[in-house]
Amino acid sequence: MGKRAVIYVRTSSEQQGGKDSPIEQEADCRALAEQEGMIVLNVYRDIKRYRKGSKWFQPSGTRYDRPGLLAMLRDAADDQFDVIIAWREDRLYRGMRAMLLVLEAMEKYRLEIMLAKETFDPMTAPIKAWLAQMEIENIKERMTMGVKARLRAGKANSGQDRYGYVRNDDAIEIVEAEAFWVRHIFAWAIEKVPLTEMRQRLLAGDAPQQPNSRRKIPWSYHSIKGILSGAEDYALGRKTQSRSGEVFEIPVEPIIDMQTYETYLKAKRRYKPVQYDNRQHGLLKGLLFCPCGNKWGLRGASLQYKSERGEIKDKDRILGTYFCRQLHEEMISDDCPRSVKRPEADRFVWEEVSGVINQPEILMHYARLMVERSKSEVKASNVDLAPIEQELENITYQRQWIITQARKGGMSAEEMDDQLTELSRRETELKRELRDIQEEVQNPISPNWEYEFHEYLTDIQAGIEGLETEPRNIDEWLEAYQIKTQLVQIFVKKVIVSKSKGITVELDPNFLKKLTELKEEENE
Repeated sequence: MGKRAVIYVRTSSEQQGGKDSPIEQEADCRALAEQEGMIVLNVYRDIKRYRKGSKWFQPSGTRYDRPGLLAMLRDAADDQFDVIIAWREDRLYRGMRAMLLVLEAMEKYRLEIMLAKETFDPMTAPIKAWLAQMEIENIKERMTMGVKARLRAGKANSGQDRYGYVRNDDAIEIVEAEAFWVRHIFAWAIEKVPLTEMRQRLLAGDAPQQPNSRRKIPWSYHSIKGILSGAEDYALGRKTQSRSGEVFEIPVEPIIDMQTYETYLKAKRRYKPVQYDNRQHGLLKGLLFCPCGNKWGLRGASLQYKSERGEIKDKDRILGTYFCRQLHEEMISDDCPRSVKRPEADRFVWEEVSGVINQPEILMHYARLMVERSKSEVKASNVDLAPIEQELENITYQRQWIITQARKGGMSAEEMDDQLTELSRRETELKRELRDIQEEVQNPISPNWEYEFHEYLTDIQAGIEGLETEPRNIDEWLEAYQIKTQLVQIFVKKVIVSKSKGITVELDPNFLKKLTELKEEENE
């Protein structure tokens, strides 16, 4: 039986073709495998852009984190093949770090590397990798110099075109259909037209927007604010670009005149946005949601007043409102109440939480379920985490495939957004699941957890009784309020409010873990 072989194919960009196209590379490698009597078990390809963090990268030979390369090296660790076949050596690597990964795997797993168009010599590989990297760095330097020369000459190069403009070869020209609306937006801003009204006028006028596959909301408030933030550039007629630490200004034709710009600045200075107190008090901060699926905000929840002696004068002490942050009407659920008074929501949820704390048998039942689940997860994690990790890897490939299909016209931008959103949601779930299991392995449940939990719960119940005592001054009241907030954050996972102002409290199944962490902090 012949040796087990795999083929590695790489192009430096998705558009690369010609004699070193992916098809030609694979064909030459398969011919070599057949000639040597080897069995090809798999083909690993790095021929598309891939995402790392928040950035996209071409599969350059200098990068060591190429998905296909890493997948091949992982399979090598599982002894899935004996030989790696590549078209040329520079397909495997063109930088030192990528080269070290390949040669380390070759030595560690006793692999053989064969090349369709060259002879592989592991002794000279480091020198070739160093020379290739130097060549690439020199090319980048020459390209950077060329780009800077173009920018100094006032020629457009790259970057997002500001709304109202479009690049035409070296020049940046006005798009009159868009410039028309830019002037209207600044005129409305001078007249103090609210953003909500501006958006309605733009939608009603069918104002064009530049295509953007990530845009989910037409004429979002962010888009309008972006145009207003560019007032100076629109008036002075310029496009600012930076390259390698240098800033260049490319002259363009202004869209608004200086009088409009100065009038807008005066109107902007007269407008003083509401500043909310960052030290707002709310039991449900970060926990309140509505049917829109949005996490609610809190405003106007600072202390109303206190006397010189610190005496409490009003019953609720802190007013304020929880509100839905969603401003775009088409994204608002019919069952969204839009806002709810903070005192009412806080009071309802605190009664629910204190009622549960005073029923230890219920909490103990939930705690036992959580401990059993944790033990099961630890046992499962000791066996195999590979399925979760494999699904996460598959999501990466699916995401790249979806983007490629959309770029080729195989699906609409809307379909791409929907599928990418679903993949991101599933990826978040898997990462959270993986993290929770790993944390359980690192922090196993104490064998005396029932006794410790009962002891701590007794302390909490005694503390709750003290919270019901009427405070003598505002400082005592604030201290009690902070304790309530801490307990709500421990025992509550989510609070949902409906249009009828009905409030549903969802307990956090991980409250035992939170209590344990809190106790450890107190003991430090």
